[in-house]
Amino acid sequence: MKDNNAWQLVHDCLHKSIPLALLIVVESHGSTPGRVGFKMAVAADGRLAGTIGGGAVEHDFINEAKAKLKGGDLAPVLRRRIHNHDSATDGSGMICGGTQTIAFYPCQKTDLAVVRRLIKALENREKGVLGLFPLGILFIPNRYNKEDYRFDPGQENQCRENIWLYEENINRNHTIYIIGGGHVGLALSRVLATLDFYIVILDERTDADTFNNNRYANEKITVSYEEIAQHIPDGEQNHAVIMTPDHRADKLVLRELLPKKLHYLGMMGSSRKVREVFDQLREEGVSPEKLQGIHAPIGLPIKSHTPAEIAISIAAEIIACR
Repeated sequence: MKDNNAWQLVHDCLHKSIPLALLIVVESHGSTPGRVGFKMAVAADGRLAGTIGGGAVEHDFINEAKAKLKGGDLAPVLRRRIHNHDSATDGSGMICGGTQTIAFYPCQKTDLAVVRRLIKALENREKGVLGLFPLGILFIPNRYNKEDYRFDPGQENQCRENIWLYEENINRNHTIYIIGGGHVGLALSRVLATLDFYIVILDERTDADTFNNNRYANEKITVSYEEIAQHIPDGEQNHAVIMTPDHRADKLVLRELLPKKLHYLGMMGSSRKVREVFDQLREEGVSPEKLQGIHAPIGLPIKSHTPAEIAISIAAEIIACR
């Protein structure tokens, strides 16, 4: 998971007593460089990990964090940025029109145990809630908030301290199940590995090099397509794309997955192949309404031909539906 890079740097610095700051986008509205949940670790020794969106805003925050660490200013603060050149205060100099709030939190040695526990949860895909407030980092296992991200800016108390709170669900990443480990499955895995997707690729073949050598997938499962439904759970975070090497297998997998409640279900193939598969399923009693929700032919119409181009068109359609 991409968050691991930032947390691993936090862990390493705390373990070695190297000062560092954690930057998190805790609030975002409109068009902004980084969305809520983006994280970056800035170490006093110059190391960086993660991102809060890149560009001028990130550059300014990195420099501010380095200056604070060098000067020993370890007070947690919130920084609001308005991306409008007409803004009289909190302006970023950018013109994209949105606003965002970024938390600056200087990590403490007392955070080490929580960070270690959090990294383990991320690696094991254990659900839980990450919390950050001026007094420390929290991790609450086996719990999800209703909203994936929650921010309470708080109010000043009698000591004029602002007790804000940021929370996010972890391991709620969208999961993509790619059924078919061929060239397009490999290319799609490569594209989605750069995004917020947990990638599971499934194939019934044991001798497909493109499946066996797929280093981008988080999981690879060899399974009979007749049993595919057992490996793909219902869920609004779950997506499935069907791209087996055989249209009969595509039809089998589609029939098995139709009862599933998935956020996205698509099938690769020409318009003619899709018509034939749909006609056969209707003849077998599948309702036209069921088939209307299937994305097929899969992908946005960008005149894609190569596996890489097809993968980009599929990824774009999935993002558009997310």
